[in-house]
Amino acid sequence: MKKILMLSVFAMAFGAMPALADHHGDKGDRGDRGAKMFEKHDTNGDGAISKDEFISHATDRFSEMDTDGDNKITKEEAKAAHEKRRAEMKERFQERKEKRDDVKKD
Repeated sequence: MKKILMLSVFAMAFGAMPALADHHGDKGDRGDRGAKMFEKHDTNGDGAISKDEFISHATDRFSEMDTDGDNKITKEEAKAAHEKRRAEMKERFQERKEKRDDVKKD
């Protein structure tokens, strides 16, 4: 069970790994998202994400999801974390949309 849980955390922590690849071209503020994510994970700035940096990020994500601090993520905690991330993404999407709409007006 513990292995499945940790694998799930790693999968969630780096489910957005393709976004690290900077292949978006010129798409406004989205174009450098991959570079920003890479920099966030490359905490020592050496241009590579080490295993320790990877695990550190996954541990941080686990802690965010483990809201009661019992070192376990229940289905309810996982669902709440998913809903929180979804709401955050929706908010960022809306902000970007409003920014694009403002630019179109000018």
